[in-house]
Amino acid sequence: MAIKSLNAQDVTHFKQNKSSFHGNLSATGIFYNSSGIINPRKPPSTFILSGNFTVNLKGFIFPFSFTFSNRNFDFRQPFNQFGISPRYKWITLHLGFRNISFDRYVLAGHTVLGAGIELNPGHFRFGFIYGRLRKKTNHAFNVNNPVSDTLNDYNRKLLSFKIGVGSARTFFDLIVLWAADDSTSLDATAKERGIYPATNLVAGINSRIAFTKTLHLEAEVAYSIYTLNQNSIIKVDMPEFVDKIIPINISSNGYMAIRGLLEYKNKKGLMFGLQYRRVDPGYMSMGAYFLNNDFENMTLKAGFRALQKKLRFNGSFGVERNNLRLSRNATTNKIIGSATLSYDPLRFFGITLNYSNYSVNQKPGRIQIADSVKLYQTNGTIMVMPHFQILSKNQKVSQFISYVFTRINLNDKNEYTAYSYDFITLNHIVSYNISFLPVSVSVLASFNYNKVLMDIGNSTNMGGTLGFTKGLWKNKISLSLNSNLTQSKNEQQTVMIITPSFVARGKFGKHHRVKFRFNIISTNNNTYLTSTMEEIGDLSYVFTF
Repeated sequence: MAIKSLNAQDVTHFKQNKSSFHGNLSATGIFYNSSGIINPRKPPSTFILSGNFTVNLKGFIFPFSFTFSNRNFDFRQPFNQFGISPRYKWITLHLGFRNISFDRYVLAGHTVLGAGIELNPGHFRFGFIYGRLRKKTNHAFNVNNPVSDTLNDYNRKLLSFKIGVGSARTFFDLIVLWAADDSTSLDATAKERGIYPATNLVAGINSRIAFTKTLHLEAEVAYSIYTLNQNSIIKVDMPEFVDKIIPINISSNGYMAIRGLLEYKNKKGLMFGLQYRRVDPGYMSMGAYFLNNDFENMTLKAGFRALQKKLRFNGSFGVERNNLRLSRNATTNKIIGSATLSYDPLRFFGITLNYSNYSVNQKPGRIQIADSVKLYQTNGTIMVMPHFQILSKNQKVSQFISYVFTRINLNDKNEYTAYSYDFITLNHIVSYNISFLPVSVSVLASFNYNKVLMDIGNSTNMGGTLGFTKGLWKNKISLSLNSNLTQSKNEQQTVMIITPSFVARGKFGKHHRVKFRFNIISTNNNTYLTSTMEEIGDLSYVFTF
């Protein structure tokens, strides 16, 4: 009887689900030209082809994606990636190049070329991925530093799995990652240059507990064993089964990462939260591109809405320190606080206030800090933004006026360095936008003034922007013309920068979109009588189906 019941359920599912095929294909060409610049910032031409499309066969979902470009990125080979993640009900497969995330400290969005599966039937949570993290590059040319640097990377393989129970609101996951370099993938000269194959084993726990609809707890803990040179001859005595999983030697280190969050949030907008994070110095995982480490912080945040949501407040206060293992020459303590208050008493008027404070204070670590180099600073920012929105009685003309004032003050409390680092920045921005809705025309005008006050000298930046946008053929075509003029002036020189730009967008039918963009960056140094010019343009076409 149970088998018949399952078969009947599947047949009903197939009858109710229709097959479909949708997605998009895009082609982009970029061109660049410059004069007066010794090292151009971009290549003369670049093209990019990409696609994302999904096939639905009676409930079996197959998403595909690919990217192809002639642009040189890290080394001399085209950037080509193809991947697919077909999904049916609670089953998802991963094939090809996929960005996989199990949590933030173990496997966090790294691109893997391989195969994997995710299963989420009911309250069971399972994930598995195996593949290549990095392709070998032996004596490859580094475009970022062509004079003195080359890229040398071993083939790097990864195996990771996640197993857990729960739902999106309450769950408990165990995540494990093993990754290693293939020591035979590079020639013998790599070791002569100090490039050694590494191995990494990471285990972590990721959980969330919803006590009520308004109160929940999040917790993440991970421990990483990272061996920088798997072939080191100086071994460390470990059980045999451990050495088979990951070699432990003099180059091995263990690191821990912890994150906890207790948060209360209700439908009326009242919110409180307390977060704690600690990441050991040097913490690394081969499943993550970059992770901040050597810090411990605690943050308290709060927010509310009142007066029928016309008054809104969000604020946070936190403390942070580094040098957790006292390996640095100094310990840096930070105090970070911010608050934002928004009030919209009238339909056409509102105002936003923001304040933030950032304090840094160093204390001696392994050695005594000389007073002349000690870092002790506070950085405070105040922002005020009133705005008006005016709509004509016939609702055919809309106007928006805003003014933004920002004051940034860096107060260096070290008397030996205050002369060079103390500064106050005053910034004013006034903008006006008017839209004529029946004819799809809008005009933007803005003016900005910035002044930096320092003991060693003041500097000013002032300029404006004028823009015009017109919609044609029932807004299927949009034309925009903008120009920005900025003058930067200090005691040494005066520089004028002009950046006109033109953008045209078109939508033809349900499937075709075209965009053309062209802008010029013209820089003139009036003091040294030098000038540069850059011309950047791109043409793209997107087909949606």
